[in-house]
Amino acid sequence: SAGAQSGALGRSMAENLAALDSIEPSLVLETLKTRQNSDQIYTKNGSVLIAINPYKRLGIYGDEQLEKYKGSMSLDREPPHVFAVASAAHRTMIQDGSNQAVIISGESGAGKTETASIILQYLRFVSNASDALESRINGFGPLTEAFGCAKTLRNDNSSRFGKFLMLQFDPSAKIRGAELSTYLLEKSRVTHIGPGERSYHIFYCLLRGSSDEVRSNCKLNSTDPAKYAYFVKGEHGEPGGGRTDKQLMGMVQEALLAQDLSSEQISTIWLLVAGVIHLGNVGFDESKPDQSTLTAAGMAALPLCEAVLGLQAGSLAKALSKRRLKVARDFVEQDLSLAAANDNRDALSKSIYAKLFDFLVAQINIALKTANSSSVSDGTDRIIGIVDIFGFEVFQNNSLEQLCINFANEKLQALFTKAVFKETIDAYKADGIDAAEITFTDNSALIELFEAPRVGLLAILSEECQVPKGSDAGFCEKLHAAHTKSKIMTRVKGKAATQGFGIEHFAGPVTYSTERWLDKNKDPLSGDLEDLMRFSDNTMLRSLFEAPMDVAPAKERKFKSTAFKGVTSQFQKQLADLYGVLDKSALHFIRCFKPNDSKKPDLCVDDVISRQLHTSGVLDALRVARTGFPDRLPFEDFARTFAVLWKQRGAFENMNPKEASLKLLEQFSFSTSQYKVGRERLFFAMGVLAQLRLKRVQAMEGVCIQLQAASRGVIGRREGRQRREARAAALSALQTAAQGSDIPSLEAAISNAEKAGVAGGNPATKKGKHTALPLGQQAIAAARKRLAELVEAERARTEATQALTQQLELTSNEIGTFEAVLKRAIALGVDSKVIERGQKRLQALQEEEKRRKEEEARRKAEEERLAAAAAAEKAAIEAKLAEERRKREEEEKRRLEKEREEEEELLAQQRAKEEEELLAAEAAKKEEEEAAELSKRKSSIDEEEKQQRAIEEDEKLREEVKNKLEAEGVQYKSATADVLEYAVYLGMVLPDDIPLLWIADQALQADDPEGWEQYESYNGDVYYVHEVSKQCSWQHPLDYQYQQLYHEEKHKRETGQETSCSPTRGAIAPNTPSSETCKPSGFPASDNSAPGSGTPKDSSAPSTSIPASISAASDEQLISLLQHVLGTKHPELRQLLTEPALSKRMVRCFVMRHKSRMGGGRFDFFMSISKEDDMYCFTAKKHSVHKGCYYSIALDQDDSKRKSGGSESFIGKVRSDRKSSEYTLYDDGVNPDGKEKDKGERRRELLFVNFLNSLRNRNPGAMQVIVPDAKSGQIINLRPSGNSETLAERSKRNDFADLAVLKNREPRWNPNSNMYQLDFHGRATLASCKNIQLHLTDGAPEDVSFLMGKVEENKFNVDFKGPFSCLQAFAFALIVFDNSSSAF
Repeated sequence: SAGAQSGALGRSMAENLAALDSIEPSLVLETLKTRQNSDQIYTKNGSVLIAINPYKRLGIYGDEQLEKYKGSMSLDREPPHVFAVASAAHRTMIQDGSNQAVIISGESGAGKTETASIILQYLRFVSNASDALESRINGFGPLTEAFGCAKTLRNDNSSRFGKFLMLQFDPSAKIRGAELSTYLLEKSRVTHIGPGERSYHIFYCLLRGSSDEVRSNCKLNSTDPAKYAYFVKGEHGEPGGGRTDKQLMGMVQEALLAQDLSSEQISTIWLLVAGVIHLGNVGFDESKPDQSTLTAAGMAALPLCEAVLGLQAGSLAKALSKRRLKVARDFVEQDLSLAAANDNRDALSKSIYAKLFDFLVAQINIALKTANSSSVSDGTDRIIGIVDIFGFEVFQNNSLEQLCINFANEKLQALFTKAVFKETIDAYKADGIDAAEITFTDNSALIELFEAPRVGLLAILSEECQVPKGSDAGFCEKLHAAHTKSKIMTRVKGKAATQGFGIEHFAGPVTYSTERWLDKNKDPLSGDLEDLMRFSDNTMLRSLFEAPMDVAPAKERKFKSTAFKGVTSQFQKQLADLYGVLDKSALHFIRCFKPNDSKKPDLCVDDVISRQLHTSGVLDALRVARTGFPDRLPFEDFARTFAVLWKQRGAFENMNPKEASLKLLEQFSFSTSQYKVGRERLFFAMGVLAQLRLKRVQAMEGVCIQLQAASRGVIGRREGRQRREARAAALSALQTAAQGSDIPSLEAAISNAEKAGVAGGNPATKKGKHTALPLGQQAIAAARKRLAELVEAERARTEATQALTQQLELTSNEIGTFEAVLKRAIALGVDSKVIERGQKRLQALQEEEKRRKEEEARRKAEEERLAAAAAAEKAAIEAKLAEERRKREEEEKRRLEKEREEEEELLAQQRAKEEEELLAAEAAKKEEEEAAELSKRKSSIDEEEKQQRAIEEDEKLREEVKNKLEAEGVQYKSATADVLEYAVYLGMVLPDDIPLLWIADQALQADDPEGWEQYESYNGDVYYVHEVSKQCSWQHPLDYQYQQLYHEEKHKRETGQETSCSPTRGAIAPNTPSSETCKPSGFPASDNSAPGSGTPKDSSAPSTSIPASISAASDEQLISLLQHVLGTKHPELRQLLTEPALSKRMVRCFVMRHKSRMGGGRFDFFMSISKEDDMYCFTAKKHSVHKGCYYSIALDQDDSKRKSGGSESFIGKVRSDRKSSEYTLYDDGVNPDGKEKDKGERRRELLFVNFLNSLRNRNPGAMQVIVPDAKSGQIINLRPSGNSETLAERSKRNDFADLAVLKNREPRWNPNSNMYQLDFHGRATLASCKNIQLHLTDGAPEDVSFLMGKVEENKFNVDFKGPFSCLQAFAFALIVFDNSSSAF
């Protein structure tokens, strides 16, 4: 029947699934389909909202809908909508003062991201955020979308990361700020995509949507994605969703500007994105698997990549394909295999992109924070969080990324279970209700399988990443062995147990392939590449990779633990933090469904929706609602609401609410299974409360009917009396109006008479028998006849009046016509005033006609007279005009000439003024720039001096402690100076921590921990790599352990506890330091090497003092010998070593390098003064300071004596710039721009080196070396008083007067050693691309002034002659070490 069909339709359009007659899956499915087909995409499931993606635009999110849900008095009565969920969260936050969270979940492509943006739209609408904050909250969406979303087979705009947006509200419910957190960006998508998919949108936006200028700057020669290796296997079309890459690029540009990024920063971002694109094209020859060799295409892409990343030419190829590994005591360069080089390249691409993504998120948070900086939180803020995290994923091949995504969904499902099921049952139990018959599906066992400490999946994976020879197969075997009886984890049919496993997720079974899981979890990045990025000219790239500078005081320095932390460990921690925040918030759930897998509108596929019904927990929630007691009322509310149902009124008045409620329920036939009695309220099964409310309505129907009958009688009688009175009054008025001639009054009287029923009946109701009234009928008929007569007469008068009026309105009239119209108007009785006007007009017309005829005659005579006079006058006027025109032309010519002259004079004055102003502006600008540069230079100098003073104070303190220890006879296995240096490095406080120095000694003697290999980076810094986990550490692996040991032992001492090694003064006396019994378990054994050194004693090291054969001789004999060797006549030792040599023969010297565990290192310089004897000359040490580094050079190896201020030991300093491309050697004078410039003689500049091509490069050697041209051995006295007089500035303007300029000989390629080498004439014994031969630019290349070559790993021969001095030769050797990053 029609009624049955209507009922079925009503049930299928139910807004709440809990209200359905049945919870059969087929009925639930049909309901969702019916609503979807009617564009009703939102459906309630109790407190959970189901949102079905329509795959089309619906007009249900405008201001009208926003106002509707904002102003609603009862959200439960409103249709289901995302706005309702957002409004409920907002209202609950205001009412309860509690934090809220909206969890949006669903499969990929179900519309989670769009739903999150709709929630954000509502919260912004109701919360009145500031314009700046509103703009930035609304503006970051395109950024996260372009950099974090990609097109997949299931979704055109799939989020490949999770995000949690926290909106912060002040006590007035106004948005004060916001913070964005992101989770697990899918880095593998940067380098690998499947068929039919795209990488991240931003790559295609840059290729297709950017301007020609941007692409040219990024070295992108083609807009076709197929031309780039990372994208060639994927889809190359537009992103879909009705939007192009160019449109999205425009949105991204606006979003970047909204986040306070400068145009320079934005350009740099495009360079980094382009760098990743170019990296994909850096390919290696697959025919050479054992040795990575660039292909021709790779060689072509390499310079493009280096250019956009700001890297020096040739540096990237070496970092990708080679490494320097420490073997025994030497660092050996090794070629990487094809696979390793490819992994290196892809790891760098992923790292750059991931760090750039993190930078953008950090910038978004900074912008969100500064947008409302004027508002200060008082600690009472509340939070509404929006969780938009990746949907459950099941692909044909599921890897580690899918495991993490699905684990995150399991954690969210656990929250859903807790909120919807467990808390409901807990509420029953709290009120004493038995909930034993209510069951639900719980995924706690599955989460335990993941998170169990030792046998959990994640723990086993982390362990396998750390064990020697760990493998993907070994991980699988251990996992299956640990969970042999598990029903959740299964073996994959058709595959071996070592190839993967299956898991029964809440959303369904998923099989995982474990290929390369260990590599993905380790996610290693080569230390060489990391260090190379830090030396990029691209400031943003450098900052992304720059290691955090340890600017804290030594005692506050904290080392990082070297414990392995893989990708899954970090993600697990992030997920735990998110879970903790959500667990403390009131939760609101939105389950997003998709109607089909083909992303088509108006198409519902039963299997797709049914799958999501089962995997989302919706059916479980419905079942619990049906088996439980969803409706509940307190006893007092129940008794008051249903009091009308009592059979005996007033019987319940003396009962308490609970007793009255139970007595009332006894009147009905409800079974005890339909309701439960709690301690404070009644619980009703589904539908029971609705039945009671229906009975209440029925009980009140009888009273309503009686009231209605009485009211109708009273109203009827009153209306009858009023009708009779109105009829009589209307008849009288009708008769009166008929006697007159007022048409409107007569019409109104007739109408009123008819309405009042003068003719009979009740026209108002048009009901009942009609009773005729003859008198009334006659009166109405007579009135109508009179009305018709009056109307006809009025019509004729009106026409005549209109005709006469029209004639009167005319400006001219035809007299005959006017007379006829006037006569007709008089006959019809037109208004007398109008007739009078017409008569006056007729008289006027007649008089006017008479005057016209007379005037015409006079006019004709006058025209004839005037014509004759005009002809004569015209001739005279023309003659006069011709004369005046001639005069005006001459005057105009003179005026124009004068104006031209004045204008030329004015322009000349203006040009002169502009030139004067321009020169003044340029001078002012130059002065301003010079002042800014001077201020900047002074600030840099002040900072450097401050750091240098701190270094000197630290060295002085260490020397005082050293002297104290030596005075007390204390000795250590390592050199005391090294022990003290490392102690400060650990954060010890001297002299307070002297009793704990055994820890530093023990650390220096300890062997490197097992499994760690030592490498030398691009910059020459030493770093460590764990051979199994591939974890990279820029600190020694034991630093963290020994720092923790120090803190533990210090705490024991401070609290009076017994220490692990608490020696008395005698216990640390000579020959007994660093006892093995002091060593806690887990620390490596000590190396019993020679005292005073952390490494075995170098038997080949030379004497570090004056040779024994000369030590007994007088100072005069030594000076005489040096004068002979150097060819100069200076009488003092200091001058002999610092002033230029004049010997025609090369002075033979060598440099010893001592590498330090703490970085920096020390260098010693020796001169061969005879065939058997070498004399120690200088020592140098490297210090990192503000914007660069410097080497301090001293005559004494004792650190305490190497101080500034003109001491006898300190002799000079080599200073480098930030890029290590320019170096200057100064003596021990004062800085002319420093704070102490007036406290001594200005410093001398002795050497300047500018590297045009760094020694780190593959083909090195281009450099400019400048020294004062001191002939005849005179004292060098170049003391600049300002910046313009420095050697650096003079070299820029090619001012080389009194200067000697040298350059390096160009090396040649040696195929045998596979490197560039010099035809070296010096004493080098090892082939090296860093061997140096300097000669004067205006001299012969064979006339070499400086030679430097490698002899051993840490020994380098140096030969020099004029214009070099010993100090300059040593300084230049130091410069070579620094610029080549110790890569000899």
